[in-house]
Amino acid sequence: MSEAKKHTHPLRKPIKAHGEEIQKLELDEPDANLVMELGYPYLVLQNGGEGALQLQPKVAAKYISRLAKVPLSSVGQMAIPDLQELQAWVMGFFGDEPAET
Repeated sequence: MSEAKKHTHPLRKPIKAHGEEIQKLELDEPDANLVMELGYPYLVLQNGGEGALQLQPKVAAKYISRLAKVPLSSVGQMAIPDLQELQAWVMGFFGDEPAET
């Protein structure tokens, strides 16, 4: 059985988590149980037969919090570029287009 991969993200500015200063986050990959618990980090919008994805920042932040094992309040301390990069990383597990039916 293979071990789950981790993603290491160095932070532009340190954050506080669990009483410590954190300079990098190590995130696990999400699994189906987490998706069922948190839902998808985006909404699918339909407009005239075309679909578009809208990021749900609060849901993406919950993924970051859970996968990095830091409180949600610590995610809120992150520099915006770090938050955006980690949101994109989370979104990468869900693909970039709605499935065709």
